[in-house]
Amino acid sequence: MLSRRWEPVAAICTVAVVGLVTGLTVPLVSLRLSGGGAAAALIGAAAALPAVGILAAVLCLGPLTWRWRIKPLLVVGMAGSAVSTGLLAVTGSVPVLLVLRFAVGVFAGLLLVLGETWINAITAEATRGRWIAVYTSVFTLCQVSGPGLLALFGSAAQWSLVVAVLTHVPGIALLVVSSCEIDGFKAGKPIASLRFARSAPTIALAVLMFSFFDSAVLALLPLYGIAHGHTEAIAVLMVGAVFAGDALLQVPLGWWADHVDRRRLHLGCAVVVLLLALGMPVLLGVSVLMWPALVVLGAAAGGVYTLGLVRIGQDFTDDELVDANAGATVLWALGSLVGPLIGSAALNLLPPDGLMLALAAVTALFLTAAVADFRARAPLSR
Repeated sequence: MLSRRWEPVAAICTVAVVGLVTGLTVPLVSLRLSGGGAAAALIGAAAALPAVGILAAVLCLGPLTWRWRIKPLLVVGMAGSAVSTGLLAVTGSVPVLLVLRFAVGVFAGLLLVLGETWINAITAEATRGRWIAVYTSVFTLCQVSGPGLLALFGSAAQWSLVVAVLTHVPGIALLVVSSCEIDGFKAGKPIASLRFARSAPTIALAVLMFSFFDSAVLALLPLYGIAHGHTEAIAVLMVGAVFAGDALLQVPLGWWADHVDRRRLHLGCAVVVLLLALGMPVLLGVSVLMWPALVVLGAAAGGVYTLGLVRIGQDFTDDELVDANAGATVLWALGSLVGPLIGSAALNLLPPDGLMLALAAVTALFLTAAVADFRARAPLSR
């Protein structure tokens, strides 16, 4: 068995594969459907299906954790994710593809809730920001690898999916030899997972905002880039630039969060996202500004999510931590569900910049709640 000090590493590796699977399959399916002449509504629905699967997983989480321990559930999630991703490489049927997208979401939901609970439960308060930041950085690097594989092999090639399946193997191996110290935790009824939203609405909105950003950017930023005159390869790499920025700056942000007021830092990240979303239509036309802007946009949006997870671990413990992470995953799934739908509708109604206007609106909603929370709590505390 792994020693306790290696538990966070095993937990991070277990959940990080979700990043690669989503980073690869969401834009891949969008590009394949677009290349086949599918309507924007079908493309948005296909991108939203994993979120439906995640919601289904969370609804079943309570009975599952009462019947089985968490470690075997994580193994099932990893194996199921590998199989459903691999089957995407051999199907040419749109209905089967949609079923597999749903299955990918189900297994991702299990891994996200239980894996993030594991990470938060075994890290100390004084270093939680850094460990959560390492997790989100690794997760994001895996997401970046998805568009990178697409740019390398193209949306018609199967090799990118083969690579994604193979990356599950070391994660399963680490999980098997881990003691998984949260193995006795139990989830409550589905309604229990939403209680944290009432007690921590700002954190809930942070998760909702980032999930909207994450799903909309993965599914629609390539189309947004093409609409602004860029090639498919450049448009896909734009997604990579966003998530590369997310990965590069999360660890410094996590270290910062362990030393300053976390609510103040949360606000600052959201302000940067809002300003860049509003300015992106202009920035996309200037290459020397476009790439740095995309990198900073990803870093700031990722910071909103990282700090939300840190604050969940700060405010919730034991079985309540499972329910809080389940609630966060529900909101993440809802944001992922509406992100592509609202984003594609915005692209159609307000071409070509509707996507960034929708992101600005969602960010403004989070900022409104965050400012109200910031003013209501005095004196400031971390």
